[in-house]
Amino acid sequence: MLARGCEYGSSAHEARARLTAWTSGGEGGQFAIWARRGAADGIVFAAQAGSDPAPFAGLNDPLWLRHRFEEAQR
Repeated sequence: MLARGCEYGSSAHEARARLTAWTSGGEGGQFAIWARRGAADGIVFAAQAGSDPAPFAGLNDPLWLRHRFEEAQR
């Protein structure tokens, strides 16, 4: 959602700062690798979806998210 464009009242600057933080650093955190990977995947997803709102509907669907996660593991 952040990569799509300033969701939930975030400014463009705040969104970029969060994405930068989530795609770098955090080497010691228990879930750091998942945070980096999820942020990177989200950026690619948003770029591929472009301005079409339909692909973003799945982001609130736990089954869709689980399927996408499992596909990424292959």
